[in-house]
Amino acid sequence: MEGEKMNKIALMEDDKTVKLSIPRGYYVFAEMSTMADFNVKMMLRDAQSQKVSFEGERQSKDALPPIRGFYQCDYDETELHIHIEEGIDLDLRVDSTDLYDQNEELAVRTVTAVGRDLADDKYNDFMLHLTIMRCSEL
Repeated sequence: MEGEKMNKIALMEDDKTVKLSIPRGYYVFAEMSTMADFNVKMMLRDAQSQKVSFEGERQSKDALPPIRGFYQCDYDETELHIHIEEGIDLDLRVDSTDLYDQNEELAVRTVTAVGRDLADDKYNDFMLHLTIMRCSEL
């Protein structure tokens, strides 16, 4: 997956799990925030073993400081799992941008996931921003 641009997001059967392309060995800085009436729990985990590398949970309509985490990815398939109260219809948008070094190898990937319930047209209910970076020779 190294050097592969993540331009399509695969939603799984529950529509709350998204496969992400995070190369093994890269470092991940995660930042999560919410402004919602309902509780939002977001996890970054290994798709195979379900090992959780980042977890954030919050229920607040106030603009609170984000929940942050930092880890090195030590598995091949990462998924973002979002757990929200049942009965809430979601609109989830995910996008990424890749930056390459002088050798055309992936140096940094950013991923932004934003979501809203369908009660209004504001994308402020929850967000997750990832900065994925190569910090040394792999």
